[in-house]
Amino acid sequence: MLTPNHVVTTARAVLVIGAATVAVLTLGPFQGAEQIFGLTDKSAHAIAFGGLTAISFAAFPRMRRADLARAALILGAGIEVAQLFGHRSASIADWAADAVGVATVYGSSLIESARKMAREHGDLPFTVIAAADRRRSRKSAKGVLTPVAQRDGERPARFADRAAQRFPREPA
Repeated sequence: MLTPNHVVTTARAVLVIGAATVAVLTLGPFQGAEQIFGLTDKSAHAIAFGGLTAISFAAFPRMRRADLARAALILGAGIEVAQLFGHRSASIADWAADAVGVATVYGSSLIESARKMAREHGDLPFTVIAAADRRRSRKSAKGVLTPVAQRDGERPARFADRAAQRFPREPA
């Protein structure tokens, strides 16, 4: 039976193979190989790094997407620096094309976050949602995520209930 863990394991294998392929193609003697597929150098960079970013999102579901996107940008910069020492030409424009690919995938991934917020907390203002985000510093979320005192046999309050108690809406 297929499970999410199988998808993660497969994505990690694909990511390793993809990163190795990108490294070989960008550092090896294959300059101009993208023209076989009708791509320019910049579009090949954007597609390659966008693809690596998308696969890394599936390969590491517990890591923040911003950190994975940052890692892809650092990898792109590292490849450009490595090209300085090889027989290839390093280019800020190539790294900018990498950044376009990474930003495209990262930006589109934020759409799902917005959809989830709308589904789960559509009636709350963004400030309340951000203050309740457990990934932010404890200082900004202080008090929002602490459990509401339970009486004997009472069910714990849901997030929206706690947020409504902490941040009451003003009458319209």
